[in-house]
Amino acid sequence: MDKTQQVVSVMAVCASILLAGMIITYKPDMVAEFTEFRFPTGVGSGFGTATYTNVSAESNSTPKTMSISGTGTIYVKTDQATVTLGVYTEGKLAGAAIEENAALMTAVIDALKNLGFTDEDMQTTGYSVSTAYNWEIQSVVGYQVTNMIQIKIKDLAKVGPAIDAASAAGANRVDSISFGISDETAQAMKLQAYTAAIDDAKSKSEVICDGLGVSITSVQSITESYYYPYSAYRSYDAAISSEGKASTPVVSGNLSVTVTLNIVYLIE
Repeated sequence: MDKTQQVVSVMAVCASILLAGMIITYKPDMVAEFTEFRFPTGVGSGFGTATYTNVSAESNSTPKTMSISGTGTIYVKTDQATVTLGVYTEGKLAGAAIEENAALMTAVIDALKNLGFTDEDMQTTGYSVSTAYNWEIQSVVGYQVTNMIQIKIKDLAKVGPAIDAASAAGANRVDSISFGISDETAQAMKLQAYTAAIDDAKSKSEVICDGLGVSITSVQSITESYYYPYSAYRSYDAAISSEGKASTPVVSGNLSVTVTLNIVYLIE
C-alpha cells in the first residue's frame, strides 16, 4: 500500500468514528447498530478500539436523595485523671545535681506507692540535664536536672493526696493535671450519643419531608464522626511547695462525648 492509500485509509477511519459519534449523540436508539464496527481493510487496530453500550434512559437516571446530618452529645462526669509532676535540681557540678535529683525522685515514687500506686500507674515522661549559663560573665555556672513522671489516677479522690505526698517527698514541679473518662465509660456514652444523633437526624428529615411533600424510601449511606475530648487540661507553670499544710483542692468537671451521623436518604 503506497502513502496515498494509507492517508485515504486513515481519513476513512476518522470519518467513520466521527459519524458514529454523531449518531450516538443524536440517535441513541441506533447505538446497537454500530456494535459490529470494523476498521477498513489494511488499517491495523493499533489506532485504538471503540466500545458502545446501549444504555436506556431509565437505568441511567439518578436517584433522588436527601442528605441529613444528626448530632448527639452526651455529658458525663470525669472518672479518672493524669498528673504530670517532677523534680528540678541544680548545682555547680553535674554529678551532684544528678545525684540529688535521683534521690528526691526515688522518695517521690516511694511516697506515691505508699498511697497505693503501682509501677504500672507511673511513667517517666521527661529527663534532662542542661547547663546554667551566666551571660554577664559568659560562663557556665552550674547544671540543671529535671525528671518528670506521669501518674494515672483512677480514683479522683486520690488526686489531691497524690500531689501533696509527692510535694512532701521532694517534687517541686507540676506540669499538668488532666481529667478524662475510662474506656468503658466512653463506650457507654458513645452508644447513647449514637441514639441521640439518630433521633436528631430523624426529626430533621421528618420536618423537611413534610415541607417538601416527599417521603423516604430507604437509606443510601451513613458516615459517622466521633469526638471525645480525652482530658480537661489544666496547666501549672509555677513550682509547688511542701510548706502548705492544707490538702490540694481539685475540681474535675464534666466532659462531652459527641457523635455526628451524615445520612443520605433515598426519597420519592
